[in-house]
Amino acid sequence: MHFSTILVLAILPLATYAQAGRPAQYAVQRALEPVVVDGKLDEFSWERAHQINRFERILNDYDEVLYPTRAKMLWDSFYFYFAFVCQDADIWAIYEGEDDPLWEEEVVEIFIDPDGDGKRYLELEVNPRNVVVDLLIYSVSPEWHSSKDWDIAGLKTAVQAHGSVNDSLALDWGWTAEIAIPWAAIADSVTGGARPTAGDVWRLNLYRIERKGGRNLKSRLNDLQDADALQQHYHEQTEYTAWSETYQRGFHHPDRFGAVQFAE
Repeated sequence: MHFSTILVLAILPLATYAQAGRPAQYAVQRALEPVVVDGKLDEFSWERAHQINRFERILNDYDEVLYPTRAKMLWDSFYFYFAFVCQDADIWAIYEGEDDPLWEEEVVEIFIDPDGDGKRYLELEVNPRNVVVDLLIYSVSPEWHSSKDWDIAGLKTAVQAHGSVNDSLALDWGWTAEIAIPWAAIADSVTGGARPTAGDVWRLNLYRIERKGGRNLKSRLNDLQDADALQQHYHEQTEYTAWSETYQRGFHHPDRFGAVQFAE
């Protein structure tokens, strides 16, 4: 079964962002050589891959994005590859354990729901310290049902910081994240046993959370029992951005996931 039979869309030859209510579209090129997951993004395949130049602001407001994100995708017979380049003047992270609530801090995220039905899709997050949380989302509606005990076996991730991490006095440039998700690890849980072939269309979305409030504010929030005002300030100082814009349901809005087509 090919997911291209479920969703028929014309995929643009270059990366685009959502316009006029239409989910974003992207052509995923095949890697020309083995990709070393080291966070450096220096293979020729990454150089030639279509680049997503714009993540749209979501959730709290729609003002200018101060710290932009760029992204690319690749595929081969074994892995689905993702690359993020994040501008960031203050790179920080407190959580350092696998499956910690990384979404409360600074993170890049991938949600993959091949048929876009909002059931049995994966969520993967990577923070600037290369800490990972991976979840299997069984359903969002009518009730939330997910598992953090589920793991992406054989997952590869790497982060390169351009500046310092957790030094609030230093001015940073940003950080890159490189990710390889094995097809074999998600075949049964997410794709129904299918792997993509050239021409297939899948639904997914890419996100970034940039917390300008910083490590010190988050540490204060972690230590306080009642911090509504500080929490609101923390939220207001956050840029929630997405490749394909989401609206009323925030991140978990599969109807708004982008459409990617696997190319030769």
